[in-house]
Amino acid sequence: MEQVSSTGRPVQITVTEGYDLKGFKGDTSVTFIRAEFNQVVLGDSAKITVSPEGTAKYNFTCSFEFNPEGGGIALDDLAHKPVFLTVTEVLPKEKKQKEEKTMVLGQAAVDLLPLLEGESSFETMVPLHPVPGSPIEPFRSGVKQCSLEVKVFVAEPLLTPAQISGGNLLKVTLEAAYSVPESFLPIGPLQNYMVGMQVPSAGEKDYPIFFKNGTLNGNHVEAKACYERTISFVVDASEMHFIFLRLGQIYLEEKEYEKAKKTYLQACKRSPSCLTWLGLGIACYRLEELTEAEDALSEANALNNYNAEVWAYLALVCLKAGRQLEAEQAYKYTMKLKLKDENLLAELHMVQETVGFGNPSF
Repeated sequence: MEQVSSTGRPVQITVTEGYDLKGFKGDTSVTFIRAEFNQVVLGDSAKITVSPEGTAKYNFTCSFEFNPEGGGIALDDLAHKPVFLTVTEVLPKEKKQKEEKTMVLGQAAVDLLPLLEGESSFETMVPLHPVPGSPIEPFRSGVKQCSLEVKVFVAEPLLTPAQISGGNLLKVTLEAAYSVPESFLPIGPLQNYMVGMQVPSAGEKDYPIFFKNGTLNGNHVEAKACYERTISFVVDASEMHFIFLRLGQIYLEEKEYEKAKKTYLQACKRSPSCLTWLGLGIACYRLEELTEAEDALSEANALNNYNAEVWAYLALVCLKAGRQLEAEQAYKYTMKLKLKDENLLAELHMVQETVGFGNPSF
């Protein structure tokens, strides 16, 4: 990807607030945030007291300089290196204690990839992952996950529209890991897991990229037939999670909602996740089964309340059910988490206009 020719540009990261925090020494603990990027400490925030409700107003800003001409942080660094935010508690001093003691509560990661997609600023809510032994509640159904509200800003886009459209940015997302070896312990040595694949060198011809349980070259007809045969013949469900997810998604895209519902129901019974419940909720909503849709979407939201698509469909269900307050609340989170599906957002706005509520700006 061609880089912009200019001098270094500051990339500014601001942590505004922390939510649902909990310390070792009770609810009103004192904490600070350390920001790191590319193995360099960007700075520490002031020490902030967490409120009894678990909120901390950090308003902490730090920055690093991006150098498109090389010799420092480059586009590759922004593409695959996140900003790490470590939340640490400052423990109360005991008698005769000279030095201040601290304990790490958890760590969050901020993905900077939107800066390579044309954004000059964006806001995000990032989950705070507890370290072993931390008083922060590990994520589980029905418990709010600790999070940080973060803003990222650059004075102007790092890439021009022509560079973005002419670039080759390959994104690979690891959604989950199953049957992780016992040697992969969080307190042990770091582990690397590598997957090799061929990448097309020219755009003249589609080049198939195969992952185990992956999508076959974007060909829905061929992929759907493969997935359906796999589900028919494979009895062991230990590695079927993504088969159900991909097949269900194809059914949704082809508007085969009954088949999608059946597929996602199987996935929810065998290996439930936010995405399986979301798929089931979408299928039920399209079938106008609003009660079943809301039940499934609520399960998805309990497993991951940072999924904007889940909030969008909850807003649609509440709009159809005539529940104005809940519809507006779900819509607020949809926008806060920056829903990327433009068609779904347009549908949401259309339903809001039809019923006459659901958007606080009305």
